[in-house]
Amino acid sequence: MKIVKFLWQYNLFFFLILLYILKEPIYKLFTIEENIYTPTRCAILENDYNKLLEFSEIDLVYESNYYNTYIIYKDIYNYLNEITIRGGLDIGLTNNPVIYDNTLVGFIKKSDKNSSIVTLVTNKDSKVSVKINEEIGVLEYLNNELIVSNISNYSNINVGDNIYTSGLGNTKENIYIGTVKEINLNDKKIEKIIKVDYKLNIKDIDYVSILKENI
Repeated sequence: MKIVKFLWQYNLFFFLILLYILKEPIYKLFTIEENIYTPTRCAILENDYNKLLEFSEIDLVYESNYYNTYIIYKDIYNYLNEITIRGGLDIGLTNNPVIYDNTLVGFIKKSDKNSSIVTLVTNKDSKVSVKINEEIGVLEYLNNELIVSNISNYSNINVGDNIYTSGLGNTKENIYIGTVKEINLNDKKIEKIIKVDYKLNIKDIDYVSILKENI
């Protein structure tokens, strides 16, 4: 009887040792396939890491407090209109400007407790008061490109001039948007229609900064 008991204890001990040795292969065997680090998955993780690294190296030039966050949602079929970002009423966000690489992305339209919807400057319904040198105009998205209108034909504006927010209305002043790419006249030849060289591509952006007075 003692021999049988000894053998049973010995086999149990051996089984536990074997289970410990094989725990990693058994875990991998029952791991869901999408969690396995396939070459594709590794490439995605590397790309995400590189984007975060690039974002962390941006030196903001604005004299304002800011809050760095990430994009929760963007519609790949309608990405030019709006995005949803992490951060909302929990950190006091209302209609704050949102930027990437010191360039205007858009403005917060609506905030919930932990997230906010951002209306992009490329939204067809967006109108932003901007300035080029000393001239004030309106930035909007028409015919698949950003343009500035309401600029007099006699204004001193040249290709390559910088475009900034004007500060009129609820817009914070001197947020960079882009440069003058092309200058045309409207049908009546009394107003300049300015095409904007806008460098940002929202499809490639995963992180943004929110400008605030106090965070």
